[in-house]
Amino acid sequence: MTGLAERAERIAAHLVGYETGANVVPHDIGGRQSAVDYLLVWPDGRRGALEVTLVTDRASIAWQGMAMKEGWRWPAASSWEFRSARPNFPYKFVRRAALRAVALCDAHGADRPEELPLGVLESELELSQFLADELGTLRRTLLAPGVAIYQSTRAEFVDNAPSDFARVVETWHGEPHMASHLKKLTRTADVSERHLFLVPTDDVLPARFFTDDFQPPTSVPTGFGSADALWIWSNYWHRYLAFRNDSWAWVDFPPRDYASAGTTQSER
Repeated sequence: MTGLAERAERIAAHLVGYETGANVVPHDIGGRQSAVDYLLVWPDGRRGALEVTLVTDRASIAWQGMAMKEGWRWPAASSWEFRSARPNFPYKFVRRAALRAVALCDAHGADRPEELPLGVLESELELSQFLADELGTLRRTLLAPGVAIYQSTRAEFVDNAPSDFARVVETWHGEPHMASHLKKLTRTADVSERHLFLVPTDDVLPARFFTDDFQPPTSVPTGFGSADALWIWSNYWHRYLAFRNDSWAWVDFPPRDYASAGTTQSER
């Protein structure tokens, strides 16, 4: 499991546990095969199942997990930004080349590696390859020390996407991994509710849905009928969506003093 997926699971457990009032118990542990990620346990004895999955460009999931572990910033004494030119790139190679470029630029007073003396570039094989392959842009900034990591951007007209977010959600049902997650939910025995939590990354969201300043969806997303509740949160949203009882609604984050550690515990 990538760091990105692990973080998604922790966030989902925290949010669903708060909103449903259930104790969230890790279930995909101890060698269990094809088990849902969590069980929901209520004080009255009812039990539910919670499965969490990322919705992402599969080519980018590996490097995003590594970037997340580093806080989306590589260590450096000066301030820089790296913007990827494509959804996927060789993370460790680019990290080495970028940090070497930063050190050289600081030594030579350059604001980008392309400004380095030709003799320096010719002697730095990895940096030369990084530039030749056009893997991204590295530029000096005036912000905090370190190299901030940014995903590739894409030009897009906002009106190209449907106005009803449910139509976007429907497209995720066709992702190759989605069937296995839904199957886990349907196969979980002795539960009265089945919850699916989706965490779409920026690269799969249309521009109009990058942030949460849009109205809740107005229709039922087809393909997710086996889930009693559908939850969705993305990185730049300051609240999360819930689809329950055939209705969509925005849900506010739990208060800061909500004790998440007390609502998630190991299964006994």
